[in-house]
Amino acid sequence: MLIAQIKKLVHKLPRPMLIFVGKTSNKTFDVYNYIHSRTYNIPLIHVIGDSHSTVFYNKKQFIAHFLGAATMHNLNKKVSLTKSNEKLFKILRKLNTKRDIVMLSFGEIDCRIHMSYQYEKQQKKITIPKLIDQTIFNYGCVLKEIRQMGITLYVYGMPGAREIKYLDKSLFYGTDSMRSDIYGEFNDRLKKFCENNGYPYINIYPKVSDKNGFLLKEYVADEIHLNGKIADFVRQEINKNGRN
Repeated sequence: MLIAQIKKLVHKLPRPMLIFVGKTSNKTFDVYNYIHSRTYNIPLIHVIGDSHSTVFYNKKQFIAHFLGAATMHNLNKKVSLTKSNEKLFKILRKLNTKRDIVMLSFGEIDCRIHMSYQYEKQQKKITIPKLIDQTIFNYGCVLKEIRQMGITLYVYGMPGAREIKYLDKSLFYGTDSMRSDIYGEFNDRLKKFCENNGYPYINIYPKVSDKNGFLLKEYVADEIHLNGKIADFVRQEINKNGRN
């Protein structure tokens, strides 16, 4: 009863505090994952990315690396405010490339805010598909660099959009329908890019989205994040590729 009450209180904490609590408890769980991996020669799945990587805290076989509010568009920049590129390759250089797996989790921030914002900022002179393609091109430069390091690499796909009727509007940009179209278009183009270039793609979009492109309630953790249910699906998808 006491444990259930504590869990209930923890889940009411603001997202930044939840991430802090998650990171603290996650360190203990990471130790278990490392020991389990070494004992049974099972690859660790290192999820590296923005706050959506934190969904994999305290999940069997997963090690989550949260880089901050990093965007897919700027991940290839060697110098940026978030230092996402520097942080990413610092982590990658320490991995066991013969055993472990890397899954990158970027792009949701681009979909939720930056695509529609840049479209308006450019006075609609550049189409949304072109903005998406430019972002994916930048991402591709990073993916290529990682592959050259001999790392087994997976790309984590886009979730659905959220309807903001009862949510904090400051977290979003553009109309619901516009963002839904962006998420769907982005997922399709990223999936195609990965298939054309030989990067295994974890396509979560049809799993977590309804027919209108919005997140299914069963997968919602808060205003913008998925809950931990997605971890089992991702693990199964990676295992289908023979990495278990």
